[in-house]
Amino acid sequence: MAEYSIPEYRVSVDQLEPGVFIRLERMGWFDHPFLFNSFKIKNQEQIDILRSLGLNEVICVPEKSDRLPGRKPAGTEVRNKQASAPTPESAEVLDALWREKKARREKLQDKRDRLGKCEEQYVGSLAKVGDMMQGIAAGRPESVEQAAAFVAELTEFFLRDEETTLHLINVMEQTERLYYHSMNTAVLGLMLGRKAGLDAKAMNTLGMSALFHDIGKNRIEKKILRKRGPLTNAERAVVERHPSMGVDMLKRIGTFPPEALEAVYQHHEYMDGSGYPEGLSGETISRNSRILAIVNLYDNHCNHPDPLSSYTPYQALSHMFTQQAGLFDKEMLALFIRCLGVYPPGTVVQLSNGTIGIVVSVNAEDQLNPQVLLYDPDIPKREALFIDLAEEGDLKIEKSIRLNNLPAEILDYLSLRSRITYYVDQDGRMPGS
Repeated sequence: MAEYSIPEYRVSVDQLEPGVFIRLERMGWFDHPFLFNSFKIKNQEQIDILRSLGLNEVICVPEKSDRLPGRKPAGTEVRNKQASAPTPESAEVLDALWREKKARREKLQDKRDRLGKCEEQYVGSLAKVGDMMQGIAAGRPESVEQAAAFVAELTEFFLRDEETTLHLINVMEQTERLYYHSMNTAVLGLMLGRKAGLDAKAMNTLGMSALFHDIGKNRIEKKILRKRGPLTNAERAVVERHPSMGVDMLKRIGTFPPEALEAVYQHHEYMDGSGYPEGLSGETISRNSRILAIVNLYDNHCNHPDPLSSYTPYQALSHMFTQQAGLFDKEMLALFIRCLGVYPPGTVVQLSNGTIGIVVSVNAEDQLNPQVLLYDPDIPKREALFIDLAEEGDLKIEKSIRLNNLPAEILDYLSLRSRITYYVDQDGRMPGS
């Protein structure tokens, strides 16, 4: 791509050539056959199609162009101006573009339907987690049975042969943080556990410990847990008691799996010995505890009690890999990064055509090219465009973007909130469906 440090400018369609990057003005997505309102001209047929749409001018984007528009050879402009209808060649291209766009709309609708079902299932699962948490806090043994059934179903879901897709989910703001953090930790933990080759029994143990790893926080004052800014030494000491308080609560019920208690107790232990409550290190920390340490801290980075202190998923992974790698089992951390991809769900990105979007799911076989929901003010929010970058050879992610660098209209359009929540989808089937 050539580099032209000049601003965008209006240009006649008759001056366009292949290699010029353009932006269509005041045209809705449904008013033209192209996938995007901004794109690089590939051939003369595209120029003929623009003219057949009745366009006289478009916006040239020099910095993304391989070449700038120029004057046509003598007589070309006159010939082009007379061509109000597309040539047979361009008509064939036009028909193909419209057919592709129609197919994309149908595929998009199917994608939205699946995501809608996934979100409904997530909300239902979150309600179940809340009921089970309250039941265990009240000492009801049946809540452990319900949890075991829930985790067994989720575990079986992860252990099927088909590829599981991790989706970004929007969740109601008033939801208790402990509930969605527990769900996130369970989903991410089981995802990592499967990648690490855990069998069904180990996965069930991991799921139970992940779901209730923070149950001890029910015994801590909410004002401490929701405090913004640094904790005092006394407050930190109280918070650091929650693993042992959680184990005490779970032991009282008597039916909680003993092998899961160890991971509940150790989920804040780190490989370098800097964790709590025992300051364990290395192999003295159980495998499930090492998995929980990674997914728990990742979710805490993304969903800090103070939203201003939250990292984007991309920043969280980067920070853990570059600044905190010594805390974790190196093999497990590498597997976790492979699970989430280079751009984890929830990462806001800018594409090579200048479009802003949010990663909604990861392509397991092509981590540099996830599925992205795009911001386009010309498309209604409910019709927002999803694209799979693995299928778009001309588009790449240029960079990730911090939320505080985005205007309010983009934040609203992409439904960006202070929380990052995940759920799974497998060929359209969710746990419990």
